Amino acid sequence: MPRPNISITELPNSITTDIDLATPNGMVKLFRQTDAQIFNGWDIYDGLCDIEIIKKIKIAVDAAAEILTFKGKKKIIVAGAGTSGRLAMFISRNFNRLCRQKKIKFEYMIAGGDLALIKAQEGAEDDPITAQKELEKIVGDAEKILYIGVTCGLSAPYIAGQLDYTSDNSNKFFSILLGFNPLELARKISIENWDKRFYDVVEKIKKHPKCVILNPVVGPEPITGSTRMKGGSATKIILDVLFTASLIKADLLSPNDLNEFLRPYSSNMEDLIFNMIRQYENAWINTYSQLENIARLIDLGGSALNSHKHIYYIGSDVYGILGTIDASECPPTFGDSFDDIRGYLPNGWNDLFEAKRDLSNVGKEYHISLDYFKQEILPNLSPMDLVIFLGKEKDIELHETLFEKIKGKDTQLGAVLINPACSSFPGFDAVVSLKIEPLGLINNTEILAEFAMKLVLNDITTGAHILSGKIYHNRMIDLNISNTKLYYRTIGIIQEIVNVDMDTAVESILKSIYETDTLTYEQSGASISKHINACKMRKKIVPCALLIATGNFNFIEVHNAIEKEPKVRAIIEKIAKENNSKPDSKSKTLKKPKEKKR
Repeated sequence: MPRPNISITELPNSITTDIDLATPNGMVKLFRQTDAQIFNGWDIYDGLCDIEIIKKIKIAVDAAAEILTFKGKKKIIVAGAGTSGRLAMFISRNFNRLCRQKKIKFEYMIAGGDLALIKAQEGAEDDPITAQKELEKIVGDAEKILYIGVTCGLSAPYIAGQLDYTSDNSNKFFSILLGFNPLELARKISIENWDKRFYDVVEKIKKHPKCVILNPVVGPEPITGSTRMKGGSATKIILDVLFTASLIKADLLSPNDLNEFLRPYSSNMEDLIFNMIRQYENAWINTYSQLENIARLIDLGGSALNSHKHIYYIGSDVYGILGTIDASECPPTFGDSFDDIRGYLPNGWNDLFEAKRDLSNVGKEYHISLDYFKQEILPNLSPMDLVIFLGKEKDIELHETLFEKIKGKDTQLGAVLINPACSSFPGFDAVVSLKIEPLGLINNTEILAEFAMKLVLNDITTGAHILSGKIYHNRMIDLNISNTKLYYRTIGIIQEIVNVDMDTAVESILKSIYETDTLTYEQSGASISKHINACKMRKKIVPCALLIATGNFNFIEVHNAIEKEPKVRAIIEKIAKENNSKPDSKSKTLKKPKEKKR
């Protein structure tokens, strides 16, 4: 069977081809099926539980343990862009809490800096030179460093630059590349203002004695290219397992610290790694036992977005942080207004950083404390807004007065709760009760419950956006073009949906970006970074480009058509139907997207 010649993380998933026609209940079933590929693998490739991947994780564990036991100055650094960078922050924070008394520091790096934790910073992912300088700064005077670069599609220039640097300085660094594509599908596109491609860096490090590549193939995403979903979930699993196992290997945690299900495997590292991953599989099974309640929250969320209203997360501790992460991913993924979905924490930035570092003064987007919710959101809540509480049953009492005020506005109120004792919650319109035991790989941690929470939040916001017309079959068609990866992704979307060549797709996207029917020489010849910069403050760039590519609309007509019918699929299928009845039509041929032959 021939292998695909494009990134597997960018392929449409055959399971979800018609997810945009599914009911909320049907969507959750499809999410469940695609999430199963995290554990079961995809096609002929090694999956998360295959022995070759387990062996590679063990190599990474051995290297991490060696650095953890080094007597001199050492650092553990996890880096990523977008979702990968936010998870780097989240997981580093968790393990710093776990190792607070052990003088071990887990550091994170995210393209665009801490501002990108809440709002994507345009172009930051595409700058390998700045990435190297940032890495040099964070390394400081450390003598031994474990560096982990996360890029789901093996594509981010930010990570390529850092891996190139660490492999050249292997006297200090042991490097791990974490992603979910076969190595031959690492991105081969030139990186602006740099002399290497991501593929070149992979070739450089794949046999390097101080590098290991962890690349299980978990299959295409349920919504094409949305690696915040399976890619993000698999990232959390691998990093949680890698760090936990390395702490055991380094004797910084006792086997007795493991949960009771894992203790029998503590004497064999490969068995321990495998059975840690099985704990996540059990958490996945338990999560989807709440299928109907997840579907109910999707339905409520879709109603909110279709009414031009909002979804708000209010969460305690790690669960609230996952809410802010999920909310921050929606604008670049779905082309949302930043206010459509927001996350709030009781103490805002102090909950996120556990230190006195407050970014609230940067702008309204960075107002993430519950006080800001009460001041700026609560007075204007409407019956069609949806507020979802995230956390534990005991925390509901702490916010009881706030919830009463929310219900006083007739606002929809939902919850995603971890191991609640009660079975009914008066005043809540929908409650997902996640029964996750044990909570973590290590006693007194909540790593597995965090994983379950992430699955549910991703399902809620993705399903709500499907209901609001943001998806064509299983492709996102209203994403923000904030980096090179997304620029090329939009070109692929146009080629696939409208069945046009690359030149036509590029011309259509540029006409949409520059809001014109006739491109100037300067516009056509501009660099990709200039195209990306021109995307700022533009709306509906990709939907407009799709319709321009059909040959049936000029730029003004496109906007009028979308204003009348927000669901671009309805417009495109109407054109296709009309074209089928007109054999001599000169319009582009439209087709239903299919999964690439493998």
